[in-house]
Amino acid sequence: MRNLKYIVLSTLMVLTLTAQAQRERHGHPNVKEMHERKWQFVMNEVSLSPAEMNAVKPVFLDYEKKMWELHMKNREYFRMGVEKKQDAAINYAELNDKAVNSEISQAQLLRAYHMKLRKLLKPETLYYYYQAERKFKRKLLQNMPKNMPPPPDEELKR
Repeated sequence: MRNLKYIVLSTLMVLTLTAQAQRERHGHPNVKEMHERKWQFVMNEVSLSPAEMNAVKPVFLDYEKKMWELHMKNREYFRMGVEKKQDAAINYAELNDKAVNSEISQAQLLRAYHMKLRKLLKPETLYYYYQAERKFKRKLLQNMPKNMPPPPDEELKR
């Protein structure tokens, strides 16, 4: 009986891990893993002392979590607008306001993040920290699947 429980638990664990791995392969990234990858990338680009790393990491993770939550909240709202595209009852004024308010919220989160980081890092170090974050985003975008539609400018050239 004890062996049966062990086998069942092991099987469930393997199935869960397999399902999670498949989910990640099909375009559903593990958010915590992505944040950790970004953190590691930034730490490889910027020389921080162990004390600075310990002080900055919770601020970084909090900012990333809040940005992700905002993104997910807005994604659902804007998806509704896209899905109702055929419907004449779309409230475009509301969608426009939501888009602008989303940008304002992101800017407010960035401002709060910056104010916390500037207390923890020297200005020069913070400058390189921000450069590393931008570099991570560029690399992430460069590694996106190539089957995405071209940007509008490239469509006009054809």
